Amino acid sequence: MTVVIIDNYDSFTHNLAHRVAEGGRSFRVVRNNATLEEIGQPEGVTGLTPEELWDGSTVFPFNLYIHIPFCRQKCSFCYYSVAVVQDDTQVIWDYLRCLEKEARRYRPAVAGRKVETVFVGGGTPSRLDEEQIHFLFDRVIGQFDLSECREITYECSPDSATRDRIRVMAERGVNRLSMGVQSLDPEILRKSRRNDSPDEVVTTYDNMVASGVPNVNIDLIAGIEREAFDNMERTMDAVAALDPVPTQITLFTLSVREGSINRTTLRAEEPSDLFRRSLALYRYAKRRMAALGYWQYSRNLFPRDDWIFHYQDNHWGKNGYVLALGSSGYSHSHGYTYLNTFNYRQYMKKVEAGESAVEKHYPLTAEESLRRHLVLAMKHTELDIDTFHSFYPPGSRPLDRFDTAFAALEDLGIITRDERTIRYRPEYADLTDRFVRLFYSEEANGRIRGERRQDLHLVRRDAFGFTV
Repeated sequence: MTVVIIDNYDSFTHNLAHRVAEGGRSFRVVRNNATLEEIGQPEGVTGLTPEELWDGSTVFPFNLYIHIPFCRQKCSFCYYSVAVVQDDTQVIWDYLRCLEKEARRYRPAVAGRKVETVFVGGGTPSRLDEEQIHFLFDRVIGQFDLSECREITYECSPDSATRDRIRVMAERGVNRLSMGVQSLDPEILRKSRRNDSPDEVVTTYDNMVASGVPNVNIDLIAGIEREAFDNMERTMDAVAALDPVPTQITLFTLSVREGSINRTTLRAEEPSDLFRRSLALYRYAKRRMAALGYWQYSRNLFPRDDWIFHYQDNHWGKNGYVLALGSSGYSHSHGYTYLNTFNYRQYMKKVEAGESAVEKHYPLTAEESLRRHLVLAMKHTELDIDTFHSFYPPGSRPLDRFDTAFAALEDLGIITRDERTIRYRPEYADLTDRFVRLFYSEEANGRIRGERRQDLHLVRRDAFGFTV
């Protein structure tokens, strides 16, 4: 039986869907004014072939994302599609074969497109052993044209990224390793249900550096489990002691919502206070990183020198297409955004039956595509005007349409701009998620404010769901 969830345009819908998926049940989300015919539509039936989904997708860079959901345990702050299986060796093999089938399904639709970046995320992709990593590259990633690929990112966790597995990643062309560290304070690691010790994290990091992979990133989250200043100080002291320090650090504020925070923590404090603490710790970490030679490239990326994260740069700054394979994969083509089934069991069931894994799809008009591009580009600290305009017809200058919003941000001292560049002032680059709402459509902003919920007839309501 498929559970039908009525979309209330708020976090309740997300949390309910998350709980249903965790229980292994299939579900569909329908808008709150859906007809009986729409409610009765079978899950996953989009009526669109891969060729139709990807028709005309030749304007923006083409990128590949592969989701590996398997984890040793689910961390307290995680709201992604993950699977904790006691002995996961066989189910990983079954899942990889489903990825191969899905890749073969899409290969004709994107024939002739050259992949610019690959991102293997999760979950915990380093749960794959050496043979499985080879299979992933040979039978899944190998379905696509990587002749001009300039970046392959592989996410790792200290509990599974062995020296041999890292070696195989490097041999297969991975040139960016990313480890979800989150904290190097023992207390915070324990509270967030991570089994790693700081020493194990450092050992894994040393193995990543020794592998010869040139770009090594670590992820940190400020404010996990009511983290205090002394906890973050210990984390940043440990980061500064790494030799060499990472080429990149990705720093997040805490996502303050149920499903990504321990319930006891969420109920103990006002959400606004949780976020303020997280932002204060984020800014402290940012100052410490600046002292180590890092600079802010986007809302959450801090590289040293010129170590840019090309997948994010393509996805955000260049409105890049993303073909996302696997459970919960969120794809973007020229005419659509679409979402694969969230639960990995349901995903495998569909693929093994020869069905499409797509659960929902939303058409993108030219207007929505432009706004999507601008919203994501403005998550960087700087927007190059000529680069942005290069993706649109000569002389059209679409950014000029938003001059009123840019002028308001400039008058408030939030941005500076000249003929070539729009740039956040450093103290405001931490809040780009707030300011980009100026570029949402009226429909999207109305949904965020919770106004006129019953009057909104948004067939394409989720075109901006990734930023809300």
